[in-house]
Amino acid sequence: MRTLHMLVLLFLVLPILSGCWDRLELNDWAFVQAAGIDLTDDGQIRLTTQIYKPGGTQAQELSPGKRSSSFFNITSESSTVFGASLRIDNELGRKMQWSHMEALLVGENFSRKRNIGDVLDFFSRSNEPKSSMSIIITKGDAYNYLSKLPFVDNNTGQQLSSSIKTTKVQSGLSTTVSLTDLIIYAKQPSATFLMPLVYSTADLMLPPSNTTAIFRFPEGKLLRIVPSSKSPYLLMLKNQFRSGIINIPCSGNKTRSFSSESFKILRLETNLSPRIINGNVTMDIKVFASGSVMELTCSQLTTEEEINHFTEQVERILKKKLEETMRYILAEKTDVIDVGARLHRYHNGLWKKWEQDWPERFSKSNFTIETDVLLTHTGIDSGRPFTSSLQ
Repeated sequence: MRTLHMLVLLFLVLPILSGCWDRLELNDWAFVQAAGIDLTDDGQIRLTTQIYKPGGTQAQELSPGKRSSSFFNITSESSTVFGASLRIDNELGRKMQWSHMEALLVGENFSRKRNIGDVLDFFSRSNEPKSSMSIIITKGDAYNYLSKLPFVDNNTGQQLSSSIKTTKVQSGLSTTVSLTDLIIYAKQPSATFLMPLVYSTADLMLPPSNTTAIFRFPEGKLLRIVPSSKSPYLLMLKNQFRSGIINIPCSGNKTRSFSSESFKILRLETNLSPRIINGNVTMDIKVFASGSVMELTCSQLTTEEEINHFTEQVERILKKKLEETMRYILAEKTDVIDVGARLHRYHNGLWKKWEQDWPERFSKSNFTIETDVLLTHTGIDSGRPFTSSLQ
Protein backbone atom coordinates (compact mmCIF):
# COMPACT_ATOMS: atom_id res chain seq x y z
CA MET A 1 0.00 0.00 0.00
CA ARG A 2 2.86 2.36 0.85
CA THR A 3 4.45 1.68 -2.54
CA LEU A 4 1.18 2.50 -4.26
CA HIS A 5 0.96 5.83 -2.41
CA MET A 6 4.51 6.72 -3.46
CA LEU A 7 3.74 5.95 -7.11
CA VAL A 8 0.62 8.08 -7.04
CA LEU A 9 2.60 10.96 -5.47
CA LEU A 10 5.30 10.67 -8.13
CA PHE A 11 2.74 10.79 -10.92
CA LEU A 12 1.31 13.98 -9.38
CA VAL A 13 4.71 15.64 -9.00
CA LEU A 14 6.27 14.68 -12.36
CA PRO A 15 4.17 17.09 -14.49
CA ILE A 16 5.31 19.98 -12.28
CA LEU A 17 8.96 19.04 -12.60
CA SER A 18 8.83 18.46 -16.33
CA GLY A 19 9.74 22.06 -17.25
CA CYS A 20 8.49 25.63 -17.50
CA TRP A 21 4.71 25.92 -17.30
CA ASP A 22 4.63 28.67 -19.91
CA ARG A 23 5.17 27.88 -23.56
CA LEU A 24 7.05 31.18 -24.10
CA GLU A 25 10.73 31.43 -23.16
CA LEU A 26 12.38 34.62 -21.91
CA ASN A 27 13.71 35.39 -25.37
CA ASP A 28 10.15 35.35 -26.73
CA TRP A 29 9.07 38.34 -24.61
CA ALA A 30 9.45 42.10 -25.15
CA PHE A 31 9.11 43.87 -21.78
CA VAL A 32 7.16 47.15 -22.02
CA GLN A 33 8.32 49.81 -19.55
CA ALA A 34 6.02 52.64 -20.62
CA ALA A 35 3.42 53.33 -23.28
CA GLY A 36 1.94 56.39 -24.93
CA ILE A 37 -1.45 56.93 -26.56
CA ASP A 38 -2.01 59.60 -29.22
CA LEU A 39 -4.68 60.37 -31.81
CA THR A 40 -3.73 60.45 -35.49
CA ASP A 41 -5.15 62.93 -38.00
CA ASP A 42 -7.52 60.27 -39.37
CA GLY A 43 -8.83 59.27 -35.93
CA GLN A 44 -6.68 56.18 -35.40
CA ILE A 45 -4.98 55.25 -32.13
CA ARG A 46 -1.20 55.66 -32.20
CA LEU A 47 0.39 53.35 -29.65
CA THR A 48 4.01 54.02 -28.69
CA THR A 49 5.69 51.36 -26.57
CA GLN A 50 8.96 51.83 -24.73
CA ILE A 51 10.62 48.43 -24.56
CA TYR A 52 13.54 47.22 -22.49
CA LYS A 53 16.67 46.61 -24.58
CA PRO A 54 18.73 43.69 -23.25
CA GLY A 55 22.35 44.73 -22.76
CA GLY A 56 21.58 48.46 -23.02
CA THR A 57 22.56 49.20 -19.42
CA GLN A 58 25.66 47.00 -19.64
CA ALA A 59 26.79 48.73 -22.80
CA GLN A 60 26.43 52.08 -21.08
CA GLU A 61 28.58 50.93 -18.14
CA LEU A 62 31.29 49.59 -20.46
CA SER A 63 31.40 52.86 -22.43
CA PRO A 64 31.20 55.65 -19.82
CA GLY A 65 32.01 58.29 -22.40
CA LYS A 66 28.98 57.38 -24.49
CA ARG A 67 25.45 57.51 -23.21
CA SER A 68 23.43 54.51 -24.30
CA SER A 69 19.76 53.98 -23.53
CA SER A 70 18.41 50.80 -21.98
CA PHE A 71 15.24 51.01 -24.08
CA PHE A 72 13.91 51.67 -27.56
CA ASN A 73 10.54 52.93 -28.79
CA ILE A 74 8.33 51.38 -31.43
CA THR A 75 5.05 52.84 -32.72
CA SER A 76 2.03 51.41 -34.49
CA GLU A 77 -1.45 52.59 -35.45
CA SER A 78 -4.84 50.90 -35.43
CA SER A 79 -8.46 51.54 -34.51
CA THR A 80 -7.87 49.68 -31.19
CA VAL A 81 -5.01 49.39 -28.71
CA PHE A 82 -4.97 45.62 -29.07
CA GLY A 83 -4.76 45.88 -32.86
CA ALA A 84 -1.80 48.28 -32.61
CA SER A 85 -0.08 46.01 -30.07
CA LEU A 86 -0.39 42.98 -32.39
CA ARG A 87 1.30 44.94 -35.18
CA ILE A 88 4.19 45.74 -32.85
CA ASP A 89 4.42 42.05 -31.90
CA ASN A 90 4.73 41.20 -35.57
CA GLU A 91 7.48 43.77 -36.19
CA LEU A 92 9.49 42.73 -33.12
CA GLY A 93 9.08 39.01 -33.56
CA ARG A 94 8.31 38.87 -29.83
CA LYS A 95 5.20 39.07 -27.69
CA MET A 96 4.91 42.21 -25.59
CA GLN A 97 4.80 41.68 -21.84
CA TRP A 98 2.98 44.52 -20.00
CA SER A 99 3.66 43.57 -16.37
CA HIS A 100 6.70 45.90 -16.03
CA MET A 101 4.93 49.09 -17.12
CA GLU A 102 5.60 52.09 -14.89
CA ALA A 103 3.42 54.65 -16.66
CA LEU A 104 0.80 55.08 -19.35
CA LEU A 105 0.95 58.48 -21.06
CA VAL A 106 -2.12 59.85 -22.82
CA GLY A 107 -1.66 62.77 -25.21
CA GLU A 108 -3.62 66.00 -24.87
CA ASN A 109 -5.27 65.75 -28.32
CA PHE A 110 -6.60 62.25 -27.58
CA SER A 111 -7.76 63.34 -24.11
CA ARG A 112 -9.78 66.24 -25.51
CA LYS A 113 -11.45 64.34 -28.36
CA ARG A 114 -11.84 60.78 -27.11
CA ASN A 115 -12.93 59.07 -23.90
CA ILE A 116 -9.80 57.83 -22.09
CA GLY A 117 -11.88 54.80 -21.12
CA ASP A 118 -11.53 53.71 -24.77
CA VAL A 119 -7.88 52.84 -24.15
CA LEU A 120 -8.02 52.01 -20.45
CA ASP A 121 -10.32 49.08 -21.16
CA PHE A 122 -7.48 47.18 -22.82
CA PHE A 123 -5.13 47.68 -19.86
CA SER A 124 -7.74 46.92 -17.19
CA ARG A 125 -9.06 43.81 -18.95
CA SER A 126 -5.70 42.03 -19.11
CA ASN A 127 -4.06 40.49 -16.05
CA GLU A 128 -0.59 41.67 -17.11
CA PRO A 129 -0.49 45.47 -16.50
CA LYS A 130 0.01 46.56 -12.89
CA SER A 131 -3.08 48.18 -11.41
CA SER A 132 -0.76 50.59 -9.59
CA MET A 133 0.88 52.00 -12.73
CA SER A 134 0.66 55.77 -13.14
CA ILE A 135 -1.72 57.30 -15.67
CA ILE A 136 -0.35 60.66 -16.88
CA ILE A 137 -1.70 63.24 -19.33
CA THR A 138 0.83 65.05 -21.53
CA LYS A 139 0.67 68.55 -22.94
CA GLY A 140 1.05 67.75 -26.63
CA ASP A 141 1.66 64.26 -27.96
CA ALA A 142 2.74 61.50 -25.58
CA TYR A 143 5.14 60.21 -28.26
CA ASN A 144 7.39 63.26 -27.84
CA TYR A 145 7.88 62.64 -24.12
CA LEU A 146 8.82 58.99 -24.63
CA SER A 147 11.39 59.92 -27.27
CA LYS A 148 13.68 61.74 -24.80
CA LEU A 149 16.34 60.19 -22.59
CA PRO A 150 15.68 60.44 -18.82
CA PHE A 151 18.18 62.21 -16.58
CA VAL A 152 18.26 59.80 -13.64
CA ASP A 153 16.07 56.73 -14.08
CA ASN A 154 16.55 53.93 -16.58
CA ASN A 155 13.53 54.77 -18.72
CA THR A 156 11.18 57.66 -19.39
CA GLY A 157 8.14 56.01 -17.82
CA GLN A 158 9.98 55.52 -14.55
CA GLN A 159 11.32 59.09 -14.68
CA LEU A 160 7.87 60.63 -15.19
CA SER A 161 6.20 58.40 -12.60
CA SER A 162 8.87 59.29 -10.01
CA SER A 163 8.59 62.98 -10.88
CA ILE A 164 4.82 62.98 -10.35
CA LYS A 165 5.06 61.11 -7.02
CA THR A 166 7.81 63.41 -5.72
CA THR A 167 5.90 66.51 -6.80
CA LYS A 168 2.82 65.34 -4.91
CA VAL A 169 4.77 64.74 -1.68
CA GLN A 170 7.15 67.70 -1.78
CA SER A 171 5.32 70.64 -3.37
CA GLY A 172 1.69 69.67 -3.95
CA LEU A 173 1.79 70.91 -7.54
CA SER A 174 0.31 67.68 -8.87
CA THR A 175 -1.34 64.43 -7.83
CA THR A 176 -1.01 60.76 -8.66
CA VAL A 177 -3.66 58.59 -10.33
CA SER A 178 -3.33 54.87 -10.85
CA LEU A 179 -5.22 52.48 -13.11
CA THR A 180 -7.17 51.30 -10.06
CA ASP A 181 -8.24 54.88 -9.25
CA LEU A 182 -9.65 55.37 -12.74
CA ILE A 183 -11.48 52.04 -12.62
CA ILE A 184 -13.22 53.26 -9.45
CA TYR A 185 -14.06 56.66 -10.99
CA ALA A 186 -15.49 55.01 -14.11
CA LYS A 187 -17.92 52.92 -12.03
CA GLN A 188 -19.45 55.98 -10.40
CA PRO A 189 -22.61 57.55 -11.92
CA SER A 190 -20.83 60.89 -12.33
CA ALA A 191 -17.31 61.71 -11.23
CA THR A 192 -15.22 64.86 -11.74
CA PHE A 193 -11.60 64.24 -10.84
CA LEU A 194 -8.01 65.44 -11.23
CA MET A 195 -5.34 63.83 -13.37
CA PRO A 196 -1.59 64.58 -13.32
CA LEU A 197 -0.40 66.50 -16.37
CA VAL A 198 3.19 67.04 -17.51
CA TYR A 199 4.32 69.81 -19.81
CA SER A 200 7.59 71.16 -21.11
CA THR A 201 8.64 74.32 -22.92
CA ALA A 202 12.39 73.61 -23.29
CA ASP A 203 12.44 71.35 -26.36
CA LEU A 204 10.56 68.70 -24.37
CA MET A 205 13.64 67.83 -22.33
CA LEU A 206 13.00 65.82 -19.19
CA PRO A 207 12.14 66.38 -16.44
CA PRO A 208 9.09 68.46 -17.43
CA SER A 209 6.93 70.56 -15.17
CA ASN A 210 3.85 69.16 -13.45
CA THR A 211 0.30 70.36 -12.86
CA THR A 212 -3.21 68.87 -12.93
CA ALA A 213 -6.04 68.47 -15.43
CA ILE A 214 -9.78 68.14 -14.81
CA PHE A 215 -11.68 65.13 -16.23
CA ARG A 216 -15.22 63.93 -15.85
CA PHE A 217 -16.82 60.52 -16.35
CA PRO A 218 -18.86 59.22 -18.13
CA GLU A 219 -17.57 61.54 -20.89
CA GLY A 220 -13.99 60.69 -19.93
CA LYS A 221 -12.57 63.78 -21.65
CA LEU A 222 -10.18 66.52 -20.59
CA LEU A 223 -12.19 69.56 -19.51
CA ARG A 224 -9.58 72.00 -18.25
CA ILE A 225 -5.85 72.21 -17.59
CA VAL A 226 -5.46 73.73 -14.13
CA PRO A 227 -2.84 76.51 -13.88
CA SER A 228 0.08 75.26 -11.80
CA SER A 229 -0.42 78.21 -9.42
CA LYS A 230 -3.86 76.85 -8.47
CA SER A 231 -3.11 73.11 -8.33
CA PRO A 232 -1.81 73.05 -4.70
CA TYR A 233 -4.85 74.94 -3.41
CA LEU A 234 -7.22 72.74 -5.37
CA LEU A 235 -5.65 69.70 -3.68
CA MET A 236 -6.04 71.48 -0.34
CA LEU A 237 -9.76 71.94 -0.97
CA LYS A 238 -9.98 68.22 -1.80
CA ASN A 239 -8.10 67.40 1.44
CA GLN A 240 -5.44 65.63 -0.62
CA PHE A 241 -2.56 68.01 0.01
CA ARG A 242 0.56 66.40 1.47
CA SER A 243 3.21 69.10 1.68
CA GLY A 244 4.13 72.38 0.06
CA ILE A 245 5.27 75.96 0.43
CA ILE A 246 3.67 79.35 0.95
CA ASN A 247 5.72 82.43 0.08
CA ILE A 248 5.19 85.55 2.21
CA PRO A 249 6.31 88.79 0.51
CA CYS A 250 8.15 91.40 2.57
CA SER A 251 5.74 94.10 1.46
CA GLY A 252 5.89 96.02 4.74
CA ASN A 253 9.69 96.25 4.77
CA LYS A 254 11.03 99.09 2.58
CA THR A 255 14.61 97.76 2.52
CA ARG A 256 13.47 94.29 1.42
CA SER A 257 10.34 95.03 -0.58
CA PHE A 258 11.33 92.54 -3.31
CA SER A 259 12.23 89.71 -0.92
CA SER A 260 10.01 86.89 0.33
CA GLU A 261 9.94 84.41 3.17
CA SER A 262 8.83 80.80 2.96
CA PHE A 263 6.62 78.67 5.18
CA LYS A 264 6.56 74.90 4.56
CA ILE A 265 3.26 73.16 5.23
CA LEU A 266 3.92 69.78 6.83
CA ARG A 267 0.33 68.89 7.68
CA LEU A 268 -2.97 70.15 6.35
CA GLU A 269 -6.57 69.14 7.04
CA THR A 270 -9.66 70.45 5.27
CA ASN A 271 -13.19 70.08 6.55
CA LEU A 272 -15.87 70.85 3.96
CA SER A 273 -19.51 70.98 5.07
CA PRO A 274 -22.23 71.75 2.48
CA ARG A 275 -25.51 73.22 3.68
CA ILE A 276 -28.80 73.78 1.84
CA ILE A 277 -30.13 77.31 2.40
CA ASN A 278 -33.21 78.51 0.50
CA GLY A 279 -32.64 75.95 -2.24
CA ASN A 280 -28.97 76.88 -2.74
CA VAL A 281 -25.76 75.22 -1.62
CA THR A 282 -23.45 76.94 0.82
CA MET A 283 -20.06 75.35 1.53
CA ASP A 284 -18.37 75.98 4.86
CA ILE A 285 -14.65 75.22 4.46
CA LYS A 286 -12.26 75.11 7.40
CA VAL A 287 -8.56 74.57 6.77
CA PHE A 288 -5.97 73.83 9.44
CA ALA A 289 -2.27 73.89 8.51
CA SER A 290 0.87 73.39 10.55
CA GLY A 291 4.44 73.76 9.41
CA SER A 292 7.83 75.35 9.84
CA VAL A 293 9.81 78.34 8.64
CA MET A 294 12.18 77.51 5.80
CA GLU A 295 13.47 81.04 5.01
CA LEU A 296 13.45 84.33 6.89
CA THR A 297 14.54 87.58 5.27
CA CYS A 298 12.50 90.39 6.83
CA SER A 299 10.85 88.99 9.98
CA GLN A 300 12.05 87.80 13.34
CA LEU A 301 10.18 85.27 15.44
CA THR A 302 11.52 85.64 18.95
CA THR A 303 8.38 86.70 20.80
CA GLU A 304 4.83 85.37 20.90
CA GLU A 305 3.58 88.61 19.35
CA GLU A 306 5.97 88.26 16.39
CA ILE A 307 5.00 84.61 15.89
CA ASN A 308 1.30 85.51 15.93
CA HIS A 309 1.87 88.27 13.39
CA PHE A 310 3.76 85.85 11.10
CA THR A 311 1.10 83.11 11.26
CA GLU A 312 -1.64 85.69 10.63
CA GLN A 313 0.17 86.66 7.42
CA VAL A 314 0.29 83.02 6.34
CA GLU A 315 -3.42 82.63 7.17
CA ARG A 316 -4.35 85.67 5.07
CA ILE A 317 -2.35 84.48 2.06
CA LEU A 318 -3.67 80.93 2.36
CA LYS A 319 -7.27 82.15 2.62
CA LYS A 320 -6.85 84.45 -0.39
CA LYS A 321 -5.40 81.66 -2.56
CA LEU A 322 -8.14 79.22 -1.54
CA GLU A 323 -10.87 81.77 -2.30
CA GLU A 324 -9.34 82.45 -5.73
CA THR A 325 -9.26 78.71 -6.44
CA MET A 326 -12.87 78.24 -5.32
CA ARG A 327 -14.00 81.05 -7.63
CA TYR A 328 -12.02 79.35 -10.44
CA ILE A 329 -13.74 75.96 -10.14
CA LEU A 330 -17.15 77.61 -9.70
CA ALA A 331 -16.63 79.62 -12.89
CA GLU A 332 -15.52 76.45 -14.71
CA LYS A 333 -18.57 74.54 -13.35
CA THR A 334 -16.37 71.63 -12.29
CA ASP A 335 -17.17 70.01 -8.95
CA VAL A 336 -13.76 68.45 -8.28
CA ILE A 337 -14.22 68.85 -4.51
CA ASP A 338 -17.01 66.22 -4.46
CA VAL A 339 -19.85 68.36 -3.14
CA GLY A 340 -22.26 66.45 -5.37
CA ALA A 341 -21.05 63.16 -3.90
CA ARG A 342 -21.84 64.44 -0.40
CA LEU A 343 -25.33 65.51 -1.46
CA HIS A 344 -25.86 62.11 -3.06
CA ARG A 345 -24.87 60.46 0.23
CA TYR A 346 -26.74 62.65 2.72
CA HIS A 347 -29.52 64.31 0.67
CA ASN A 348 -30.31 61.61 -1.87
CA GLY A 349 -33.84 62.79 -2.68
CA LEU A 350 -32.67 66.32 -3.37
CA TRP A 351 -29.69 65.08 -5.35
CA LYS A 352 -31.96 63.14 -7.75
CA LYS A 353 -33.69 66.44 -8.62
CA TRP A 354 -30.43 68.36 -9.00
CA GLU A 355 -28.21 65.78 -10.68
CA GLN A 356 -29.03 66.66 -14.31
CA ASP A 357 -28.16 70.36 -13.98
CA TRP A 358 -25.64 70.02 -11.14
CA PRO A 359 -22.72 71.78 -12.93
CA GLU A 360 -24.90 74.87 -13.35
CA ARG A 361 -26.18 74.71 -9.75
CA PHE A 362 -22.65 74.16 -8.46
CA SER A 363 -21.42 77.28 -10.23
CA LYS A 364 -23.99 79.34 -8.28
CA SER A 365 -23.03 77.95 -4.87
CA ASN A 366 -21.86 80.12 -2.01
CA PHE A 367 -18.86 79.42 0.21
CA THR A 368 -17.03 80.58 3.30
CA ILE A 369 -13.39 79.79 4.12
CA GLU A 370 -11.64 79.89 7.48
CA THR A 371 -7.92 79.23 7.88
CA ASP A 372 -5.93 78.38 10.99
CA VAL A 373 -2.12 78.11 10.87
CA LEU A 374 0.21 76.73 13.53
CA LEU A 375 3.97 77.36 13.49
CA THR A 376 5.66 74.25 14.87
CA HIS A 377 9.32 75.33 14.73
CA THR A 378 11.76 77.75 13.07
CA GLY A 379 14.47 75.25 12.14
CA ILE A 380 17.94 74.90 13.64
CA ASP A 381 18.61 78.65 13.79
CA SER A 382 16.72 80.98 16.09
CA GLY A 383 13.80 82.95 14.77
CA ARG A 384 16.00 85.61 13.16
CA PRO A 385 17.06 86.17 9.55
CA PHE A 386 20.56 85.13 8.45
CA THR A 387 21.34 88.76 7.51
CA SER A 388 20.76 89.99 11.01
CA SER A 389 20.14 93.70 10.59
CA LEU A 390 17.01 93.13 12.69
CA GLN A 391 18.95 91.96 15.74
